[in-house]
Amino acid sequence: MYLHVTGTVTDPGGLAAHAAGEARVLRELKADGVVLSAFRRHDRPGAFLLVEAESVQDARDKLGRLPYAANGLLTFEFIEVSRL
Repeated sequence: MYLHVTGTVTDPGGLAAHAAGEARVLRELKADGVVLSAFRRHDRPGAFLLVEAESVQDARDKLGRLPYAANGLLTFEFIEVSRL
């Protein structure tokens, strides 16, 4: 299943301490085919992702590896989408 995922930063001040780990895990998720596309928001801290996973829970578990999410600095909203 494909999911449009909106990531909302809840604590911008805490991001710097986890930036290197965040970039590393995001690269791994892209290499594993979980994160198909990732975009940084310009209107406020956050991101939009296109994710492929078995279920919303599977996506939640896999994205939960991201240090920002694991440390409560980023929350996600998941919307199932399909190709046109």
